[in-house]
Amino acid sequence: MKKLLIILFTFLFCLTAFAQNQKGEMILSIAVSPYPTTTNNEDDFGALGLANFEFFVSNKVSLSGSFFTSNNTLIKNNSDVTIHSYGFVPSIHYYFLNKEKWNVFAQAGYGFGFEDQTQGYIENSALRVYNIGPGAHYKIGEKLYLKLFLPYFNARNITLNVEAADGIAVFLGFGFKL
Repeated sequence: MKKLLIILFTFLFCLTAFAQNQKGEMILSIAVSPYPTTTNNEDDFGALGLANFEFFVSNKVSLSGSFFTSNNTLIKNNSDVTIHSYGFVPSIHYYFLNKEKWNVFAQAGYGFGFEDQTQGYIENSALRVYNIGPGAHYKIGEKLYLKLFLPYFNARNITLNVEAADGIAVFLGFGFKL
């Protein structure tokens, strides 16, 4: 009976360790966030999208690259001013909780992008973007995760020297462990 318990415990420990994030693993994820804007006293509503590739350099630390895009009038366009943005933000993640079902992390990133506006005076301008905030993965399948990320982010149009976006976003999406 004692041998059976030791074998069972070892087997369960190995399954738990396999489900946790490990050095050398990779996760691909996509996530979206609502993107409400006000331009010329008119409210628009769009979405921000992220495609992310994450590589674990240790069991608690990962490096990632996020490609983002946004459209402020995807759902509602009252202002007739469309703003599209595209860019890349490299980030570092630190996992505070690395369990079988839950992974909780903090992320910080800094990157660049471009913004296109239909206001007529400038069409393609440069963005500087940074983000910092908490996030979590919840395991819903063998390699499939539900992802929640709540970053404070700031995007500054450095061509026009104005804030393009500033605040806390709520990203919800899916991750797939490779």
